[in-house]
Amino acid sequence: MHTVDYSNKIPGLYLVLDAVTEQEEDDLLEATNKGTWSGLGIGPNPELKRRTQQYGHLFSYRYRKVMEEYGPLPEFVGFFIDRIIENKWMPNKPNHLLINEYNPGQGIMPHVDAPTLFGSAILSLSLLSDCIMKFTSTINDDESVDVVLPRRSLAILSGDARYKYKHGISKELIEKSTSEEIVIHRKTRISFTFREITAWEDDLKKKEEAK
Repeated sequence: MHTVDYSNKIPGLYLVLDAVTEQEEDDLLEATNKGTWSGLGIGPNPELKRRTQQYGHLFSYRYRKVMEEYGPLPEFVGFFIDRIIENKWMPNKPNHLLINEYNPGQGIMPHVDAPTLFGSAILSLSLLSDCIMKFTSTINDDESVDVVLPRRSLAILSGDARYKYKHGISKELIEKSTSEEIVIHRKTRISFTFREITAWEDDLKKKEEAK
């Protein structure tokens, strides 16, 4: 493993190269393929145009809130959660895992993960394919940085990268990084996003009522 510090471009952004081994990647993919996918007309979140799996909690994209608690994260990611804690990649143990499947031609719009629901660090593990993640300032759309996420790398979003920059992935079949002069021919990519859910909708309502 080797960590690349991008904080000179985007404060709080780090990239861990080879965060998992090839064998660990194979094991994660095998376990994922045994799971139940949703999206593409299948609930929960049937409106999504890509396949997803959620563990720990159910987050509704339509209502933008946590709907249900599922329980502990699955055993097949236990080794990686230990790695997260050992390396202090997150301040606390993650309690939500979102698995996304991005086929060639699929991406995700620039966004900031809900600040009131999720904790101070967002981790994204890339499997099967490289891609380019674009970070765009929430204040100035003209201020953006392309970051190449290699296969088996882990992107760590904290600080400004977490709260002051939107992150997104294009739908382009061939991606070109303007900042690193790299061309990527997109293949199917599986991402594991680890987050800590810090508040439920009911918790937020109680806090508002208490003011």
